[in-house]
Amino acid sequence: MQIKPSLLTLLLILPIFCTSEWTIDLEYSLNGFTNSYPLGSIEMRRGFDGNFTGTFKPSQEQNFGQKLSSAQDETYSVRAKSSTQNGQTFLTTSDPCLFLHSNLFHVFWLSISQEKQQLHTITVFPDTVAWRNDEEGGKYESLGATCKDRSSLASEARGTPKGVVHVVGEATLPTPDTASFVQKMEREKRAKQHGADADNRSFIAKYVDELQKLRDTRTATGE
Repeated sequence: MQIKPSLLTLLLILPIFCTSEWTIDLEYSLNGFTNSYPLGSIEMRRGFDGNFTGTFKPSQEQNFGQKLSSAQDETYSVRAKSSTQNGQTFLTTSDPCLFLHSNLFHVFWLSISQEKQQLHTITVFPDTVAWRNDEEGGKYESLGATCKDRSSLASEARGTPKGVVHVVGEATLPTPDTASFVQKMEREKRAKQHGADADNRSFIAKYVDELQKLRDTRTATGE
């Protein structure tokens, strides 16, 4: 059988876009990495426009949610290692209960160097699109509560981790504390309920604004 030149070209090019150019391995801990477990990996691919996109490939750990549920008030830490940066690690932390409430959905926010194919920063926070309703039918209103006060989440803490990846090119961005940022948003929501002016931007839009403020502060101080 004779293969047409156009088909042959497609067959030669296709593997380039099906294979990741570099990977970021992820592991997590709930006790300061005394014990750690694989969370999955992020596969980085360059698109037709030259920009990188990331795809989260989760581990197949079925009791991931149960581990978060049993962590009580511990810190959920995620450590990242890029295949292009031997010996270098990146750390981000948050409240495990936030991820129980988002049905184990994560948003991985990456700042990278497109040219060098290197990771600058990684921040992980819960995907509020997947935010589950509480027993009273409304959005969860007590982000400052302890895990022990949220025991109702344990019954739904099943399955493997899930996530989406957002990639920001070039600039090295500082990383605000995610849990504190979420609690700040909660305070704004309560103020709105008492008649304060509302900020109707999305979670991610507010988070990006917070990153920009930190970067401007570092620039002003000459860091």
